[in-house]
Amino acid sequence: MRTSPQPTTTGTSVDRAEGDRIRRRVKLLVGITSRVGEYRDGLELAADRLTDHEATIIQDLERHGLDVPQLREVLWGGHVLVDDPDLYERWRFPTSRERLSSHHKTMDKSQYPDLGMKGPLVREKLHGRTRTGTWLQFEKTPAAMGHGFRLPTWTDFLHLCDFVVYRITKSNVGPWGLSKQTERWPMYLSPAISSSLPVSPAALGELTAALERIEDADDTTSASPDLARHFPPPDRASTTAELVFDPGTRNGRGMFGAVNIHVHTGQVQDARRALDRARGAAPPRWTLPPVADIGGTMTSTTSSADIPAETLENLVDLVGTGPVLLGAYTLAEIDAVGAIDHLFEEKPAPELIAEAVRSLAARGLISTDRGSDTLQVRGDLGIATAVQHRSRIAIDARVTGAEPDQPWRFVLMPQPEGITLEVLIDALGIHTYSLRGHEEALERLWKRLPSGGRGPEDADADALLGSSPRTALVTVNRWDESGGHTSTDLVLAQEGGDCHAFVRDDHSPDTLVATGKDENEWRRLIVQAAS
Repeated sequence: MRTSPQPTTTGTSVDRAEGDRIRRRVKLLVGITSRVGEYRDGLELAADRLTDHEATIIQDLERHGLDVPQLREVLWGGHVLVDDPDLYERWRFPTSRERLSSHHKTMDKSQYPDLGMKGPLVREKLHGRTRTGTWLQFEKTPAAMGHGFRLPTWTDFLHLCDFVVYRITKSNVGPWGLSKQTERWPMYLSPAISSSLPVSPAALGELTAALERIEDADDTTSASPDLARHFPPPDRASTTAELVFDPGTRNGRGMFGAVNIHVHTGQVQDARRALDRARGAAPPRWTLPPVADIGGTMTSTTSSADIPAETLENLVDLVGTGPVLLGAYTLAEIDAVGAIDHLFEEKPAPELIAEAVRSLAARGLISTDRGSDTLQVRGDLGIATAVQHRSRIAIDARVTGAEPDQPWRFVLMPQPEGITLEVLIDALGIHTYSLRGHEEALERLWKRLPSGGRGPEDADADALLGSSPRTALVTVNRWDESGGHTSTDLVLAQEGGDCHAFVRDDHSPDTLVATGKDENEWRRLIVQAAS
C-alpha cells in the first residue's frame, strides 16, 4: 500500500539546521587550526567530507574547553581525558564497533569495551571509559582487532608499523601528525579535581583589602566622565562575591590561546617600555621594574596593523556558527598592549603595567621572533587588540543594580562585516572578550538594560537617578580617521513598570531632559547613533 509522504516537522528541520551549523563550525575550526603547524596531506579534503558523528565529537570537546592549540594535538593523535562519563555512551554511534586496545587496562572492558569508528577526519576514532570519565584518541590507521579469531589484514600491518613509530618517537601516530600527548602525558579537559584550601588568616586580610582596592580604583575608562560618576561599579559588602567559580564555562580562557593564528604588532609602547626597563635593570629581587608614566588622552584608534583578510574572513565565518570567545584580561594587561587608549581617563599605575607585562609574557601572549626585536601580541589577545584598533564605533553601557559575579559594564564594538566585539566588565575590572553576530550582541545588551513602559516627558532626572533601583548610562562613541571623537549619551532609569529615557539638553549639555520615548524608540536611538 502506498503512503503519502509526511510533512517535515519543525523539530526535524531544527535538528538538521543545528547539525549543519555544527559541521560548518567544526570545518572552520579545523581550517583555522591547520594554518599553524605541519599536517599530512588531505586534511582540507577530510574536513570538507566531515560526518555528523565526527562533528559531534569535536563540538563536545569544544564544549569541555578544547581550544585551537589543543585541537591541533587531537588531530595529531593526542590522548584526551574528559571527566564526563556520559560521553562514552554519547559517542557510541550506529557506525561504532567494539575494538581491542591497550589503553586504560585497569577498566573492566567486558562492561565498558573500547569503541572504534572510522571517518574521513578522525581516520580511526577510539574511545573508552576511565574511572571518572571518558578517554579519546584519533589514530592514523584503522585496525580490525576485535574479539574472536580473524586473520590479520593489511591495515593491521600498517597499524603495527604505526606502533613501531610510536615506540621509536614516543609519540602517538594520529591521522594528521605525531603528538607527544600520549596516555602517559595526556591532554586533560574538564578535570573533576576538587582541591581547595581556605586562605590562611594571615593572608586573608591582605587579599580582601587588595580586592577592595581593585574594586574601588579599576573604573578609569569613560568617554563621558561627568555622567559616569553617577553610574559607579557595584560596591559589594564582600568583594569576594565576584570570585565565584563556574565549572560550566571556560572561566576566562579563549579559543585561540597564544597560538600563531593572528599576531598583532601595533601599539604596544607600554609593554615595550616595561620590557626595556626590565632588561636594562639589575637582576630583580622580587621587585617590579618602573615604566614611564603616560597621561591618558582621547587618541585616534588608527593602528599600523590590521587583521589579515584571510584571518578576518575565517573569524566572520566562525562567528556565523556561534560566539568566538577570546579570553579575559585585566585593565593593566589591556593597556600594556595599547588596546583601549582612546577610552582612558587615567592610566593604570606603572607598576601594575609592568606586572601585567610579566603575566602576558608568562602566558605566551606577547613575544618576539628569534633574532627580532619586534614585539608581538599573539592569539586571542592579538585578535581582540586588532579588532579594537580597527573599531570606529563603541557602545559603552554602565548598569547599576548588577548581581554579584555578573558584569556591570558592557562595551560593543561593531565591525563593518556584521560582527561585534563584546567586552563584559565585572566589578574587579576583568574584561571578558568575545566576537558575536551584531544582532546577537545587541539582543544581549537589551536584556541587561532597564526596561519598562514609556516614561513621561516631564520626569525629573536627578530625582529618578537618586531613587531608581536600576539605572544605566549608554554612550555611543564615534571616531573619524583622524582621531576626532563625538559621543551620544542616553540615560535610563527604571521606576515601577516604567523606564524613563533621558538625553543631554541641546542648549545646556550638563542638564538631562526626558525624551518620553518607549523601549523600542530609545533602542532605535542607540542603533541609529551607532550605524
